Amino acid sequence: MRTEKELRRFLIDTDTGSDDVWAVIEALRATHLVRVEAITVVCGNLPLDLCVKNAMLAVDAAGTYAPPVYRGMDHPLANNEGFYAPEVHGADGLGGMDLPPSPRPVEETHAVDAIIDLVMANPGQIEIVTCGPLTNLAVALQKEPRLAENIKKVWILGGSARGTGNMTAYAEYNVYVDPEAADIVLRAGMDTLWVTWDTAVGETEITPAEVDRLMNSGSQAARFCARCTRTLGEYYRKTYGRESFAVIDSLVMTTALYPQIMEGVFRAACTIQLEAGERRGCFRMDPAAQPNAAVCPAVKVDQFKTNLFALLGAGS
Repeated sequence: MRTEKELRRFLIDTDTGSDDVWAVIEALRATHLVRVEAITVVCGNLPLDLCVKNAMLAVDAAGTYAPPVYRGMDHPLANNEGFYAPEVHGADGLGGMDLPPSPRPVEETHAVDAIIDLVMANPGQIEIVTCGPLTNLAVALQKEPRLAENIKKVWILGGSARGTGNMTAYAEYNVYVDPEAADIVLRAGMDTLWVTWDTAVGETEITPAEVDRLMNSGSQAARFCARCTRTLGEYYRKTYGRESFAVIDSLVMTTALYPQIMEGVFRAACTIQLEAGERRGCFRMDPAAQPNAAVCPAVKVDQFKTNLFALLGAGS
């Protein structure tokens, strides 16, 4: 067991839909690996107020400790309206559980200022794990020019290593929702690792048997995760004709917690297409040019799931 001083220090930035809930709960239950110093919430899967509510509920469901939760940007940089996905996560973002809010208060400080304050007070120590659009981090970088050189590392769920997407034919959701923010983050010169949407396709998806495993585990956190993704499972059945479904943000969190599960990581010159049109939000890579980011296109599936279910309390 690591001492408090030996734990890695995380800040989680999330647009808390049902898959983000898994990521938050994982991190809070990985008490042997990390300390989550703060959770900053951004508009994305749902309107901001719902994302904040769900972040608080995820903290409660983890059953460990309660880091401060901060309310952040409520719209993308170049658009005053969000790109919500209630059909994917449910109107409440938690599969229709319709839970009352957490009794704990949300912090009064804005998420952008919370990111700046935490990083600048702890230079070179804070790793940021982003599970949603990059608006909060981009605004923080614009507000405090020294921020980039003081962040230890940024783990990002975004983009696609194969040039396809889940929002359009070319763009992945987190980048598509706020491509200007993703562009700012890419050009900031930080140590970034992009876990691309491709990792969520295929064997990393959660099967009906694995949902049953969560429900029958005896773990409150595991049951909460299974219940909150009911709408997500229904969406995959109706849209793709599949019984399994992707809990996308659990991939970036598990990767950040256990980097050894990554496969095929490479460095590339990455850019975001900002121009209007069908390719807006496309995450483009040129391995031949001067690299500015690391890209993880795949994970070791067995290790991913072993670690994921163990953290949720449904290990073998």
